[in-house]
Formats: sequence, structure tokens, C-alpha cells
Amino acid sequence: MADIDLNGTNENDRVLELEEKIKALELTLGEKDKKITSLESEVSRLNNEIKSRSAPGPGRKIADKASDPSSRSAGAASRKPQRPTSGAKAVSRPNGGATTKKPGTSPRKPGAGTTTGRPKTAPARSGPPNKPLAKKGSKNQRMEVSKGVDGEEHAVKLFLRGRGIVCYPPTDFAVDSVKSDKPDETLKINWVYGYRGRDAQDNILVLPSGELLYYQAAVGVLYNPQTRTQRFYQGHNDDIRCIAVSPTDGNIVATGQAAGHDEKEGDPHVRIWNAETLETLAVLGMGNLQRGVCSVAFSPDGSKVLMIDESNDHTIYIYDWNKKSKIASQKGHQDPVIGAKFLPSSSNKFVSYGKGHIIFWDIDGNKLIKKSGLFEKNAKARFVTSLAFTDKGEPITGDSGGNLYVWSHSDRKITKANPGAHDGSIYTILLNDGAIYTGGQDCKVRKFNPDLVEEDAWVLDGAQHGRVKALALVGDQLAVGTYNNGMLLGKFGEEAEQIIYGHGAGDLWGGSAHPSLNLFATVGQDKVVYIWEADSHTPKSTFHVEKPAQACCFSPCGSVLAVSSTTGEWWVLDAETGDVLSSYHSGPEQIDAISYSPDGKKIAVGSHDNYVYLFSSEDLRGQYSPIGKCSGHSSFITHLDFSVDGKVLQTTSGDYEHLFWDGDTGDQITNTKDLRDVVMNTYTCTLGFPVCGIWPIGYDGTDINALDRSHDSSLVVTADDFGLVNLFRYPCCNPTAEWGSYRGHSAHVTKVRFLVGDKEIISLGGRDQSIIQWGVV
Repeated sequence: MADIDLNGTNENDRVLELEEKIKALELTLGEKDKKITSLESEVSRLNNEIKSRSAPGPGRKIADKASDPSSRSAGAASRKPQRPTSGAKAVSRPNGGATTKKPGTSPRKPGAGTTTGRPKTAPARSGPPNKPLAKKGSKNQRMEVSKGVDGEEHAVKLFLRGRGIVCYPPTDFAVDSVKSDKPDETLKINWVYGYRGRDAQDNILVLPSGELLYYQAAVGVLYNPQTRTQRFYQGHNDDIRCIAVSPTDGNIVATGQAAGHDEKEGDPHVRIWNAETLETLAVLGMGNLQRGVCSVAFSPDGSKVLMIDESNDHTIYIYDWNKKSKIASQKGHQDPVIGAKFLPSSSNKFVSYGKGHIIFWDIDGNKLIKKSGLFEKNAKARFVTSLAFTDKGEPITGDSGGNLYVWSHSDRKITKANPGAHDGSIYTILLNDGAIYTGGQDCKVRKFNPDLVEEDAWVLDGAQHGRVKALALVGDQLAVGTYNNGMLLGKFGEEAEQIIYGHGAGDLWGGSAHPSLNLFATVGQDKVVYIWEADSHTPKSTFHVEKPAQACCFSPCGSVLAVSSTTGEWWVLDAETGDVLSSYHSGPEQIDAISYSPDGKKIAVGSHDNYVYLFSSEDLRGQYSPIGKCSGHSSFITHLDFSVDGKVLQTTSGDYEHLFWDGDTGDQITNTKDLRDVVMNTYTCTLGFPVCGIWPIGYDGTDINALDRSHDSSLVVTADDFGLVNLFRYPCCNPTAEWGSYRGHSAHVTKVRFLVGDKEIISLGGRDQSIIQWGVV
């Protein structure tokens, strides 16, 4: 279930209140962002309508409605939902001046908006029907590739939020050579790294097959600890927030999600599905829930499903899932409700809990009757944080004060108590053969007898794993979900094996594929550097850096890894040992892009201070020397690439500038037409002629966060703000190019990279802190 994070008794309560306020503000911001997006679209439509109705001036044609980006965008609302088509347009460029004009201000950082603030877009599995690139004079005027009467080359102009970005095709470019149909290749999920433990709890279950059931991002994961394999349920389109299994059929699963982007099923809802076949059986709550489902539970007879909305009223809904009909609903509590469960003895009685309360409910027809629990003289913590049931069916609760209570459901009073059973919050309670296991903020799993007398404690490495957020019994072993988004498996009191690894605090933005081995690196704002073995899905090495990390790149030989931070520092690490070989400070702000030249003798560092810093790295393991500073961008640097010979550097920025530089000195090259035949060693910049077809109308320039070209230059993959990984043919310079879109992430996807051999791709989720390894099939 969804979790309200806690930090101690008094300090805890304040932190909880602040987090609740933050959630409320994020939701409000998201709603306002939607309104702003809607208003901007309307303004754009009206402006274009005014232009189309204006009388044409000398030499100027009235805009054709069919080629008007706004009219296409507006018309899409009445068509089958699909990813908007590209906004590329061709214009004549008589001279080779700078490609863009610098605006006065910079836009927001890509992906910095809240999850709820992203517009609801429902990309289709493929793009519109393929159409050839238009030559000058044809009806399709969206792209022209031709020569004017004066002999000057014409250029493609891509518009992002009204700003034109000019790019030139290669001199030997032939329209007929471009294939713009959907790639033959598709993507399938091979592995999902991590477990959602940081902002969730009590969310590991065991299926009859022995598989562990949990979730990460928008994917339900079924992990077999014996074979070390995963299966996936991919019916959701945004964050999964809670999970439950039917007590009458252990293969019937309920998962609840937050508000998403799909136009048909983007509202918060609960999905009922079969864990054997992965088939969706029912979708409940669509249109009723407002913000997200924080808790879901089955009744003892398996016929009813309980769900709690994260709205201000914390409304509780009861559904008959077989009939897909609502039975009853009622406001849960004025304060946050964390969760609810049915009494094991009745399908008409359940218990809810949350901030300062525990409530006992009766279902009476289509009405819900509630009565509050009585703490009497027992200590009442600010939050009741966990709930389970004893072997006799009596509720047992843990709270933010570390208190453990057993309740009588008949008179709603505490019958047994162990005050201060944990140091801090109790997040999860598991019962087995009379023994009570609890996990909490103190990084311990404690064992109690039925009288709540502690018998033993299992102390975990708090620095490495953090708090205990979930417990599940797998044979004679315990599966332990941790605050740092990992999972352990072991016998109580013995050394546990970590079976699932993931990044912890902060967003996840940095990733790099090894140049010659089937390895990849990820770096996060949790200050952890992982070098992963893609075959075994486990870390080959784990390092730590001093500051939150933002980006990374391997050297061409793969022996060192450069890691940049959110504060301007960057380090060169030994890729085998993690030893810091040298460290630097380039500017006062975070560094989003960092890359070595193909020969490894230079490294470029792109900062949020709008500069690119060039260093000589003749000795990869020695000290690097500054050789230049690229000055000309008016916003922060987002991506950069060296040419094959290392003499040219291309960069993009937060205000959609695409500039070129001398790779040896850092001087800007303004005559971009002369660079039309330069071949880039890598292509990660989101602008330029080879990738101008990836941009759909309606995207604001920050909605595509990352891009990567395959090593054989046949495919290009993009990552967007809507949780999608998109696959195109390369080059992708046709505005009607087809594509495949694949969902797994719930937040903005921040990085995509092809692994060596181009048979797999990794993608990183920013706020969902997930890593997904995709097979290219």
C-alpha cells in the first residue's frame, strides 16, 4: 500500500505533516499545469486561426489548415488517441547563419514538473500511416528537401513552441533512401530493477507458484527466487500504489494506480488480474476516484474489493469485482487514511487506519457505518501505520511511536500492548504460526509471541538498506523490502542475500553503456554508482560518491567512468575498483551531460550554467587539463556528442538550441551548413536533421528527455515525459515516420541507451527510480 513516510516520534509527526502538504501542493500544481497546457493550446489555435484568416501579403500564402500544427493537434482530439505527429517543416535557408535565436529566459528543467502535471496523452502503438518525404511543390508541405533556383540548399525547420530550429540534410541525402515505416524490431521487458519501498509499504506478497509479487513504477513484477526470473503485468499506465491477493484464489490480484496519461484509462483505478495468465479480469473505480488508490483489499470470500482514494475526503469504495459494480462509498476521514483491511471473519466488516485514528466499519447494504477505536489511557501516536490480524482474527496495529497494540473488534478497545516495541515507526506486520514479525524505522525485524513479548530481533545494515518496509514468508525464509528500494531474502537472524537491487533517494538521471562489454552504469541522487552485469541483472560493482550524482559516461576503452554531480563537481573513477582517480569542479550548478571524445583524449562537461567545459584527458587515469569553454547557449546544456574524428562537438540546451563547436578549442561554429556532412560518433542530442522526425506536435521541447542511436545506426530510441520508450528507424527525418511506443515507467523517462550489440536497451525512470532492461526483438 502507499506509505506516508515517518522519521521518529515528534520529528516524525512534523515530517509527515510536511510531506502531506507537499503531496497536496504537487497535486494542485498538476491540476494548474493541465489548465495552463489547455489554455496554451487554445491560444495557439486562436493565433493560427487569425493568421489563416488574414489577407496574404506580397509573396505570402495563406496558411494551409492541413499543415497547421494547431489544427492538426486540435483535430486529434476527435480521432483515435495516438502519439501526435511530428512538427517538422521545411523552409528555404539562403545563408548559413546561427540556427536559433536566443530567448531571454530559459524554460523549466526537463521532467521537473510533478507527475500529475504532465498532460494526458495516449500515444498509440504506432504512428500514422507512412507517407514519403514531400518534395517542393507537392501537397504535403510539411518537409521540403530540394534546391532553389539560386542553387542554395534548402533546410528542414522544426518548430518547438513557436521556435524554429533549422537543420540541413547531408549533401548526398536521397529522399527515396529513407525508410519511415514502423521498425521491424519491437521492445519487450527483460528485467525490472528495484522494488518500490521508499514511499510504499507492506507490498510484497507470495503467490501459490512461490513467486514474489511486488511492483515497481507501472509494472507488476512476479519474481521467482528459485530460477531468478521475472514475469510482468503491464496493464497499468502510471504508478502502481498498492497491491492485494484474493484469500480464496491466490492467483487473483488487485493493483491500484495513480492518475495516468491514457485518455481512456488515465483516471485512478484498480485492476483485477490473473497472476497465471496475466490477463486483466476487471477495471474498477474509473471515473469515481480522483487522485490515486492508496490501499486495496479483498474481502474474505473474495467477492468484494475495498479501495481508498487519495482525495481530500479519503473516500472508501466497496466494489463487487465480478459484477464490476460499486456497492457503497463514504468519506473515510478528514485526515489521511493510510490503509484498510477486511476482518478475516466477515466480508461485511473492515478496519481503516491513518493519521490519529483507527476506525471499525460495517457494510450495511449500500451504506457504510463507522465507529472509532478507543485508545483510552494507552499512548496515541500521531499515525497508525500498519495493520494485520492475529490467529484469532483480532486486529494488531503498529504506529509512528513504535507501539504495538492488539484490539478487540467487538468493543474497539486495546486488549494487549507493547509500548515502544520499535524505535520509531512500525511499517509492516507479519504473522506465522503464532509468531508476530514486525519491521520498522529502526532497520530491525523483531519477533514477538502472541502476548507481544519480544523474543528476538534481526538487525539489518541500516546504512545500506534503510528501514524495513515489507515482510513476506517464503517457505522458511523472510523476504524483506527495504527503504532503499531493494529486497533481501534469508532466514530470520541469519545473513540475508540481496536478491533485488535499486537506487534510493532522489531522482535517477545518469546512465551509460559500456563500450565493449555487456555492462552498464547508473548513478543517482542517492550518491550510489552501480556497474551492472546485464546478463545476471546484478551489480558487478557498487561505489559511492560524495554528492548526489546526475550523469556518467565510460571512457572509450571502458577502464574509467566519469561521474558528474548536481553541484558542479565531477569525478573520474576506476571502473573496476571505484577509486577516485581525479576530481574537478566545473561551474556552480548541476552537470547533465558528460562525454569523452572517440579517442578518449578529450572530455566535454555540459553544465546548468549554460557552458560546456572542455578538458584534455590524454592520460585517462591522470590529471585532466582545461582546454576550452563553449560559451553561446542561453540555457542549460542537456545533451552533447563528439564527431567521429573528435573535431566537432554538438550540443542542445533547455531552450531548444542546437549549436556546434570546435572540439579542440570550444569556439562556436556558426556556419552550420558547412557541418551537414559531419558524422557524429554518438547521437544523443534530441535535435538535428537525422532525428527531426521524432518530435510530435504538442511537445514543448522538454517532453523528450533522452535519445540514443544504435551502434549500427539502424534504430533510434527516445524517452519522454509520459513514461514511454519509443523506437524509430534511423535516420528519422520524416514528419510522418511510424514508431513503436512501450510502457513500463510511471514517471518521466530520463535516459535511454543501447547496450553493446544493440540487442538490449536500458531506460531510467526519474521519479520512479526504476531501471528497465528491454530486449530488442
